Amino acid sequence: MNGKKFSDAMSELDVKYISEAVSYDRAHISKRKLLKPGLLIAAVLAVLALCGFAAYEMGLFDPWLQIPSADPTQTVRSAIEGQSGKEYTITVRVDEVKVDESETERVVRMYMGSDLAQSRGWTDEYLKEHFVVVLAKYYVEYDHTKTFRKDGHVEQYFYLTEDTETGEWEIADSASPRTGVAER
Repeated sequence: MNGKKFSDAMSELDVKYISEAVSYDRAHISKRKLLKPGLLIAAVLAVLALCGFAAYEMGLFDPWLQIPSADPTQTVRSAIEGQSGKEYTITVRVDEVKVDESETERVVRMYMGSDLAQSRGWTDEYLKEHFVVVLAKYYVEYDHTKTFRKDGHVEQYFYLTEDTETGEWEIADSASPRTGVAER
């Protein structure tokens, strides 16, 4: 393109567009565009964190506080008795804690080769040697001004895995025997 053609083409542009192009600050505009999604993401994370904390405080999400032990029944007993230290628990009484051999066999067969076992790093051999189901029967009473949890007599299965290095058992999950619904 020669100078004459360029000059003719430029003279046809409206002065308004030229002044906008000269004053265009790309860095300022891109920061503004990034600021809005950033604020939205921060707000969503804050809400999720607050909801999670509120659910924990109300007892809706409540991890088992346990003391790992070489005896799986003692690990479960420590978790149940640990409920008494929570501000919404009035009474906890452990009635029975025992290894359930038949349930252990059933659950091991169910987990063997499953996606869940693979995601947790449990081989079939590991499950056969280092997995156990403990049945616990206990009574618990809650302060219903602080939690929505139901109280009364509870029967619950605890699924435990053994740390191959320390020999200590830890609760991996729990479920009600009547419903089979996990209560993690």
